[in-house]
Amino acid sequence: MKLEFLGHGLHKDHTNTVGHYLIETFKNSDYDTFIGFSAFTKMSGLNSIKTELLIAKKSFKSIKFYLGIVRKGTSREALKFLIDNEIETYIFCTSDEIMFHPKIYYFEGKHNNRFILGSSNLTSYGLFHNIEASTFIEFSKNDQQGLKYTRQFNTYFRPILDSTDKNVERLTNEVLQDLIKSGFVWPESQTRDDYEFVKKNKNLFGKRKKFKLEKKNLGEIKPPKTNKKYKSKYDIPPITEAYLKSWPKYFELFKEFKQENIHKGHRYGVTVPRDYKNPSLYTWYLKQKIYSKNDMLLPEHLKLLREEKFYFGDAHKLWQEYKDDQKLKLIKKAIEDGEDIGLSQRYEYKGVRLGTWIQAVKKANKSGKKLDVRDKIEELGFDISSKSRNPIDTAKRFISDLYEDEDPNKMNWQNRFNHAVRDKKKKLTPEIIKELEEVWILQFGEERSWEKIRDRDRDRTDEWKAFRYNKKVNPEEKWFAPISKMGDLYSWVRQKREIKSRMELVKDNFNEKEKSELRKEGFEI
Repeated sequence: MKLEFLGHGLHKDHTNTVGHYLIETFKNSDYDTFIGFSAFTKMSGLNSIKTELLIAKKSFKSIKFYLGIVRKGTSREALKFLIDNEIETYIFCTSDEIMFHPKIYYFEGKHNNRFILGSSNLTSYGLFHNIEASTFIEFSKNDQQGLKYTRQFNTYFRPILDSTDKNVERLTNEVLQDLIKSGFVWPESQTRDDYEFVKKNKNLFGKRKKFKLEKKNLGEIKPPKTNKKYKSKYDIPPITEAYLKSWPKYFELFKEFKQENIHKGHRYGVTVPRDYKNPSLYTWYLKQKIYSKNDMLLPEHLKLLREEKFYFGDAHKLWQEYKDDQKLKLIKKAIEDGEDIGLSQRYEYKGVRLGTWIQAVKKANKSGKKLDVRDKIEELGFDISSKSRNPIDTAKRFISDLYEDEDPNKMNWQNRFNHAVRDKKKKLTPEIIKELEEVWILQFGEERSWEKIRDRDRDRTDEWKAFRYNKKVNPEEKWFAPISKMGDLYSWVRQKREIKSRMELVKDNFNEKEKSELRKEGFEI
């Protein structure tokens, strides 16, 4: 069973909201049934989950809402939206003083059930902005405690779920019109919205004084003493009859998991993460590792696991390597795209916080960790070792490192130059510029250009075409030839052949016949 506290609104940067969990679950293909309870419902709340809700309506077996109705509470627009989109909805409207007040969002799926229950109404403030508190519960179909909880939920709310309670009614256009005429339902702008409460609070708050206790008056708070003894994390779970009986089923689920994740590569597809959608499979996976470590695996089980390449090593370390590999690929792509990679933790590229990850690598380096990751980043041309972002210091490090490189890779140094030095030329002294150009000639035997690659992409297309049609120099009439024939044009053309994004910049300069020839020679157009 997975149990989490969901709180939002208190910390501005918090994303652990009920709204985010609703959106994520509606998009999760593991789930196919939904029941939602809300005391107050506004179009502002439905709008925030509308896209995912309407997509889920097409694939879910059932979606039902049970909504409270009090005067100026739930809005006309929200109810009309649910009717127009044929989403099965029931209202609870009573003349009693006791009102329908639960906020429960319940999902059923292939592997798991999921409850989100707490204080969040189906409004934008309730789902994302107010200071709210909820509990997230997820459990597998085999979890007895979870199944008991579901039975208790169904038993308690049975009169509402099966519409036998006299206050429950199926929502239709006729029912909506009756609610409007009787004065229960109003346009959203006239409802007692969360926002209206906030505005009133602001007006009143300016009139009151604020009294706050001083810390020095609170006294010293000592933690309570405890004699609790904790079990070792290496305690071995017993091999029970139920475990042996269920082993074949979980082995098949493991093979399904492997197929789902095979695209991640050999070892990454056979390590079940802690937050996998079926928690029971993770528990089973963990037991295989524990039993293997203690020589307790049955021979027939060990044989089957080995045939499926089950990974018995440290999965946490393996997953960390996988995540690092993904970030390295992203840095490579960013450099190729000419992205100005930032070291700020707020820096993002393609939705990934690359800045945070780079800072984490730098911090790990200080204690001698992730040194191999740092080397890989710098091989791509990004200067992670930089302590100062001053342009002169950066250029000096570039010159020093290039001098010391006994076997320099031109592509890597070109990338590093583009990212760290080129755009800062105006801030460099003539002496540093001259020294950098000299070391480049020394190492690569060619002059160092300060133009942007994309500018040169456009400028050298005519020169490339001239080479292609020069039968004296290029009798084979090829677009790509050895450096002995192409000279300094060779590196420029090679980039177009190896990096699709570079070829994209100039492809419109060629006619269809030329494009066909280029494709035959391996250029991606």
